Amino acid sequence: MAPPDEHLPLHRSYVEQRIGQLVGIFQIDRQRPADSSQARALPATDGVVGLIAVADGGKLSETAFNVWTVGSQLFKESGCPDSQRIDFNLSEYARRLWGENGKSGTLRRRVADAITELLKTRVVVVGIDPYTLEPAEGSSWELSLLEAAGVRSEMAPVFEAARQNDRAAVARLASLSWASADEKATWSMVLPKWLADSVRCDQGVILDYEVQRALRGSAKRIWVQLESYAGWRTHRLPRPGSPNELQQLVAGLTDRGVVGTIEPADGEAAVSVQTLVLDLDSDVYEAFGLTHGNRKRSLENACASILATDQTYLRAEVRLAPRSKRRFELHLARAAGPFRQERHRSALRARSLSPTRPGQEKSVREAA
Repeated sequence: MAPPDEHLPLHRSYVEQRIGQLVGIFQIDRQRPADSSQARALPATDGVVGLIAVADGGKLSETAFNVWTVGSQLFKESGCPDSQRIDFNLSEYARRLWGENGKSGTLRRRVADAITELLKTRVVVVGIDPYTLEPAEGSSWELSLLEAAGVRSEMAPVFEAARQNDRAAVARLASLSWASADEKATWSMVLPKWLADSVRCDQGVILDYEVQRALRGSAKRIWVQLESYAGWRTHRLPRPGSPNELQQLVAGLTDRGVVGTIEPADGEAAVSVQTLVLDLDSDVYEAFGLTHGNRKRSLENACASILATDQTYLRAEVRLAPRSKRRFELHLARAAGPFRQERHRSALRARSLSPTRPGQEKSVREAA
């Protein structure tokens, strides 16, 4: 029997870990994405600010992020073929993104437009080697988010002309004009080598796509950054008898700065919890994309949205730092291992009983 982690969440996407940290290049909270953007990763566990990236040449919308992460997951599900290619039907891709509502031509066009964005954009990543994952001070790598894409059945003449160095054909392939794609066309996307290698080596994070789709604005961006952050610490706790007991145990892990684990007694049932405490300095706020005057309130609102949407999160709270009246910290906790699978199952039950979308549900913290 396959372990439960392979089955939950049921609707998944996959974000490469470094791009997950630099998700701000996708401009998720902007109605009109600009031609270029910059993003900074959360500080590394050694206190040093990590990656910095600049995206140039395209308009990376929220839809482009969803298309990109679902494409990476499809590549993973297909066994990571050596060709680095995934084949798909545009309607099926749209349904994967929007459910049964993805049948409309408008949504299929949004997928095609997002693919165009990804093809046109290059991301410059500073400070790390994208193939070895080793820190590389002063290094600068220009990465493609998508290497190629095309409509296989309708574009054969264009592909042939492109092989003959016809500039118009090459330009058409690069832009992927919607007029060249009908509903039944079979599409292909080719991942760049750095991304394909990263997926093969599991250098990324599986995301709950239902949560990804439900979250909006800064809450979505911050959630992706937290999911892909490497600084979480794992603890073992005695299985709590009630939601209140769980909250007390979790608060104790972060409020008192407990290091290591709280071991349950021999033979006592246990659960795994991961915690993270971030000092809310200017670097962290900038990484979260919160640089305005009400950034603390915006972060609190984002935390409330994450808690209401992703039941695997047990705590997301802005707290005063110890012995300080001006400095604040972000205290986070989430279920891990089998305990996280329990929370996923609880979320699935809640979704099946609720007529609303996940982002509209009330927090169901009692599912501990």
